[in-house]
Amino acid sequence: MSAIRIGGIHAKHPVPRLARLANLFSIAPLCFRPVIPEIDIWRAALLMLKRFGDNAPTESAARADNLETEGDRDGAATWRRITDAVEQLANPTPTGLVH
Repeated sequence: MSAIRIGGIHAKHPVPRLARLANLFSIAPLCFRPVIPEIDIWRAALLMLKRFGDNAPTESAARADNLETEGDRDGAATWRRITDAVEQLANPTPTGLVH
């Protein structure tokens, strides 16, 4: 048993020695990256178009490049998705077949 001090009072808590040693060598839990919902990508693209107008594709691509340079690969990937959405919204002609 080990003791901890809480507000001047010693309290004992049952932490077996073997369990404490096991915690030292435990593997950190898997961390999953949060996924940005598609609706938020399109919202960000609309905001970029409202703020930067015709320069929105260039500005969003520059943000992706800056994040990649800083080592933030997840942020850069998100901004590449936003850049794609900006380009699609800025393009007035359809890219596929018109029915």
